[in-house]
Amino acid sequence: TTERTRHFLVKKPKKILQLRLEDKNVFNAIHLNSIGYVFEFGPKEVVSTRKHSGSSKNWNAAHRYGTETSGGLTLATQLWEPRSLSLETNDWQQVGPVMEGLAVNGGWAYSSWYRSAAASDQLKGNIVAFNMKKLNKYQAQYLSPRSYLYKKLSFGKFKSYSQNVKVSPYMRLGHGQSLGASSKYIYVLANENKLPGGASNGFYSEEILQLKKSDLTINKVWSIRVDVGSSGRYFYNAAFAGDNTMYGVFHNAAFGRYEFWRLNLVNNRWQVSQVTATQSHFVKQQAGSSPVQGFSVSGSNMYLAFNNLIFKLQTDGIYQKTWKHVSNREIEGLASDGSQLYAQLAQRGEILSGRWQKAEK
Repeated sequence: TTERTRHFLVKKPKKILQLRLEDKNVFNAIHLNSIGYVFEFGPKEVVSTRKHSGSSKNWNAAHRYGTETSGGLTLATQLWEPRSLSLETNDWQQVGPVMEGLAVNGGWAYSSWYRSAAASDQLKGNIVAFNMKKLNKYQAQYLSPRSYLYKKLSFGKFKSYSQNVKVSPYMRLGHGQSLGASSKYIYVLANENKLPGGASNGFYSEEILQLKKSDLTINKVWSIRVDVGSSGRYFYNAAFAGDNTMYGVFHNAAFGRYEFWRLNLVNNRWQVSQVTATQSHFVKQQAGSSPVQGFSVSGSNMYLAFNNLIFKLQTDGIYQKTWKHVSNREIEGLASDGSQLYAQLAQRGEILSGRWQKAEK
């Protein structure tokens, strides 16, 4: 076996204890008195971009675009998103222009939108859904309150596009980077981007929201908390695989590795079923922290994004590939649907999509 794939046992696994603090339909507390798992050697740390342009020369352009190719993965424009989807005078209920997470299922893209970067730290925003099969990837950006934009569409086209866009009620979405979508529901891990006192971890609960795809309203809410003895496991990023599986990401900075926690929904309770880890920071740490900007799971593969970098791993933690793309904007969300990978770019809002070469699967 090669060094990259050699397994190591960190601790001898002990019995898993599950403590129910409140009604099982409301709260799930998962307490492990010890944890046993294997970890895989990951890649050497690489440098992620420290800054971005904040916008793009393509801000309202109809046809200025280009593809980004790196290591067998080509990302190209899937959808130029409108800058906002609310009346200009409606400051309280403003929808956009800051986009965060992304989920894709059945041709629909679901993204979390906030009225400002500060609003995403205050945890409240909207889920916006686009039927990408019915929208022209360049013209959909004209669905905007600015007259010089929406006047570029005929009334018939404006009406047709509007019927293929949905906006959820204003709700608590957390930081908005942890989304998933199944055939019937949308899932959100409504976590906080900044914990009290500037802490990076702690014994804090997080909420999992289940939204109906039909009208983007909340159907169910679960509250979870995971810890290992005296150490909490607060997930800043998560991905959903279907209706019954969530993967949470935990950066164990003290030990220089990333942990991937798989939780399954059993009898209306989320329970830990597997923990894997990759021994690497992936990117060089800046000010002690370089947070994950996107996370997605598809089949036996996982994808981590840090600004302009995407890392491909297997769900058992084995590192496979690094892709570096230059778009002058940060990746804020990742999604995968079958063999297709999607990336949500920050201001200017754009969804990219691509498929890796067969040799890279």
